[in-house]
Amino acid sequence: MALTDSNTYTEPTAGTSLNASRTQYNNSMRSLLTNFRSSSPPDTINIVASGSGINVPDGTFFASTVTNALYMSDSVSKKSSPVGGNFTRNGIGHRNENGIVALMANASTYEIGELATTVSSGALASNARLYLVTANNRTAADFIDVGIPPTNGSIVNTMIAINGITTDRVNLTGGRITTSGLRVNYLAASGGKTWYPEAGAVGNAQLQISGVNSSANTAILFNYSSSTSNVSLAYEPGQSAVARTGLAVIKQDGTYTAMAANIVLSSAIQGSGTVPVPLLPAGSIVATGGAVPAGWLECNGQTISRTTYSALYAAIGTAYGAGNGSSTFLVPDFQAKVIIGENSTFAMGPGAGAFASGGTITTASGSASLTTGTTTASTGGKDAGSVTVLNAASVGGHTHTAVVPHAVARYIIKT
Repeated sequence: MALTDSNTYTEPTAGTSLNASRTQYNNSMRSLLTNFRSSSPPDTINIVASGSGINVPDGTFFASTVTNALYMSDSVSKKSSPVGGNFTRNGIGHRNENGIVALMANASTYEIGELATTVSSGALASNARLYLVTANNRTAADFIDVGIPPTNGSIVNTMIAINGITTDRVNLTGGRITTSGLRVNYLAASGGKTWYPEAGAVGNAQLQISGVNSSANTAILFNYSSSTSNVSLAYEPGQSAVARTGLAVIKQDGTYTAMAANIVLSSAIQGSGTVPVPLLPAGSIVATGGAVPAGWLECNGQTISRTTYSALYAAIGTAYGAGNGSSTFLVPDFQAKVIIGENSTFAMGPGAGAFASGGTITTASGSASLTTGTTTASTGGKDAGSVTVLNAASVGGHTHTAVVPHAVARYIIKT
């Protein structure tokens, strides 16, 4: 600051002549009119009372010819004093710089909380931005572009408009997937009527990932940071075996891995475009040589809850037993039995009978009889006499026991 009388306030003392007092008064008024506009802020030398310099009072304004900004002395509310003294821009407003280069050149004069615009005319007009100073380090790193979303997780879904994300704003790094292969479509709600996305326009958002070419695999990689336990959801179009062509879950060593799901679906007719149905629906009955796995029940006639096993109850109902008639029902009992096909004679149900120990069956008891015709026969010469011939026989009832060739397994039913 040029320390001249025109920029200095001096309070006249009792010994000051009238002419000197008038000069000091006029100079002080001129100082107020110029708002201490200078390259340096006012100091104790610029405000003199009773012949001595005093501290710059709070509320004093200073216009810097270096930063082209207005400052106010505020010893209480200042955030920092980049230009010296207690002068701060806190509560005054924002600064405008002639482009980002000029902003960075003046970075050391900014304090936390200041806003800066880079609005300019001419070639720099298209680069107009708004910046916020977030620290008092006096470096370019203190500035953040408030037009760019923060990275602290404060952006929520409701802040993003429908169709607000386009391919040029999505960046997939690693592998061979590029933004040109990613497309998110929002289609009219009046589209297709099936639950699964079709090739045509349907009412679903679709994520499209394209490979390098039509025969290359495409994949979504999970746990990328691990080199030993990552998994890919991959589409393999180039496999020679039909069973391997399609969508697969593959481990990092190229082998397939398990996939968990509530219900696994497949086409109602294999190889067709029919509507998907459960691959193994509730009520399916199979034989196993091991323990009963989770998701299955042994077919031993046990009573179970209609609510807990609602899918199984919907499939078989009370065909094998009504339980308590309200909240329970029975699973089939196939212990020591064989299964026969249902028809008009044999309704779906528990059936009758069972194998005895050792896999034997016994016939029911009954009676047998033998019937013959009657006749007479001569016992000698002509007209010499006759005898009676056996004409009926009967046999008492009896049973037969047979061993049926067999092997034993456990029947289980899908819940």
